[in-house]
Amino acid sequence: MAKKLCAVCERKLGILSRKIQISDAVICMNCLNSAGISTLSNPMAYNQQSIANLINTRKIIVQKFKPTKFVGNYISIDENNKLFEIGQDIFTYENLLSFELLEDNQTVFKGGLGRAIAGGLFFGGIGAIIGGITGKRREKNICHTMRLRVSLKNTYTDVVYINFITTRTKIRSFVYKSATKNAQQCITLLETISNYTNCTGQTTSVADEIMKFKRLLDQKIITQEEFDIKKQELLKL
Repeated sequence: MAKKLCAVCERKLGILSRKIQISDAVICMNCLNSAGISTLSNPMAYNQQSIANLINTRKIIVQKFKPTKFVGNYISIDENNKLFEIGQDIFTYENLLSFELLEDNQTVFKGGLGRAIAGGLFFGGIGAIIGGITGKRREKNICHTMRLRVSLKNTYTDVVYINFITTRTKIRSFVYKSATKNAQQCITLLETISNYTNCTGQTTSVADEIMKFKRLLDQKIITQEEFDIKKQELLKL
C-alpha cells in the first residue's frame, strides 16, 4: 500500500504516523503543531488550500508569542501581543469565550465573556475563588478529576482543557491543595483576558455588572455583604 503524503510538507505518512484527515487530503501533526495547533474541531471542513492558509496565519501568531506571565506548564499569556497559550495551542484574547472549572465533572466556577469582573477580582483575589472551590467540596474526601474547560470562538477548535488532577486524590493532600492553587492562578489569568476583552469590545450596563456579582454571590465566592457594597457602588455611578 502506497504511503500518503502530507498536503503541506509532502512528508510520507505511514499507518503509525500522527496525522489528520481533511476533506481532500491528509495533514501531519508536525505541520499543525508548528502552527500552534494540537487539534481541529471539524477537520472535514478544511481542504488543502484552507488548511495551508490556516497554518501560515497561525505560524505568524506563534512567532509573535512572547509570554509575560504563566502558571507552570498550564497556561501562558502575552500581554503585549494579547495572546495566550494552553498546551500546544496559541490563541488571541478575542478567541476566549468562557471557562469553567470542573471537579469530578461538576461545575465549581464559571467565567468568561459577559461574566468577567470589571477591574479584576475585587473581594479577596486568589483566596476568594480558592475559598469558593474548597467550600463546595468539604463534604467529599476524594477527588478523581479537576480540570478547566476553556471554550473558544472564531478559531479552529471549540474547546481545550487544562488538567490539574487526573487520578484518585485525597482532598486533604498536598497534591489536591497544589492543584487548587494552580487552578485559581489559571482562572486569574483567564479573568485578565476576559476583562480586557470586555473593556475593549463590549459596552457593559450597570445591570450587567450587578448580575456578574450576583453570580459570584450565588457561587458563594463573595458574601452577601460584599455583594451589597458593590451593588451600591455601581448604582451610584
